Amino acid sequence: MHYQSFTKVFAVAGAVAVLTACSADVSADDATGRTVDTSLGAIVVPDEIRSVVVIDGRRDLDIALSFGLPVVGMPVESEAPPEIPGPLTAPTRDLLSRGVAELFPRNSIDIEAVAAADPDLIIARDEVVEEIYDQLSAVAPVLPVGSTDSGVSWQDDVTRVGAALGREDTAATLLDEYSDRVAALRQQLAGPLGDTTVLSIATGDGGGISINRERITSLVLEDVGARFGQAWQSARPEADFAAENIPVAADSDVLLAAITSSDDLRALESNRLWADLPAVRDGRVVRTDKFTNDGGPITAQWSLDLVEQMYGSAG
Repeated sequence: MHYQSFTKVFAVAGAVAVLTACSADVSADDATGRTVDTSLGAIVVPDEIRSVVVIDGRRDLDIALSFGLPVVGMPVESEAPPEIPGPLTAPTRDLLSRGVAELFPRNSIDIEAVAAADPDLIIARDEVVEEIYDQLSAVAPVLPVGSTDSGVSWQDDVTRVGAALGREDTAATLLDEYSDRVAALRQQLAGPLGDTTVLSIATGDGGGISINRERITSLVLEDVGARFGQAWQSARPEADFAAENIPVAADSDVLLAAITSSDDLRALESNRLWADLPAVRDGRVVRTDKFTNDGGPITAQWSLDLVEQMYGSAG
């Protein structure tokens, strides 16, 4: 799923006075803290961070939570809310129970609401905020993270955020926890990994499917040494298959399927070609959704849980 450039920005005109008032407090010349060069410009990360707003609600939220940062505001997924538990379901529920505000619908950024949350730091996906960086920077320093779409790995972002926060040890621990678990699974699943053909797919337009090597679930499968079905070779890095071409997945023993909505599920189930896939017929489909396409350490660990389910179903 690629970021679309029509992300809406609400309350820009109405927020001018608020932003002007805030800018003197957060300018790089006056602020005290750690000066950091980012992909969008130099910022000063405060020595003490008591409030953080995340803008995209995916990798930025994942990383903020992984570092234990005090999130006070986040977007709400209103266009396609999750129907099944995902990596950030429980953490988000916990934030809401503690009164953390959902500031705006995802992809409709309300700068005035961000300013009202009075953050010390904003963490945001770079592609999402590039055009409104100056307005957001007038509220608080903006620490950008990347995405799988832009070719930035979550590990690189964890390293960069750790350095920006002066918490390199925490970053190293998060990365080590992932790599250690990958190594353990490669050993634990050595037999099934060699004997089982798998494919990571997502629902596509018109009841079709897509394969994308850059989704976190795909990257995690590569990390553990999965053996992929032939259709994997068509993804460079992505390949779309129409509903009539779903049999390209017929050589896979197990499918990891990102099926976000019940409508998407019904579209697949109404297709006899889907029902005839050996993995579907044998009940070897592990369902996830779009919320595992990208993220940070929490999403990567969740994806390793999915890997364990996949090879458990193959036994």
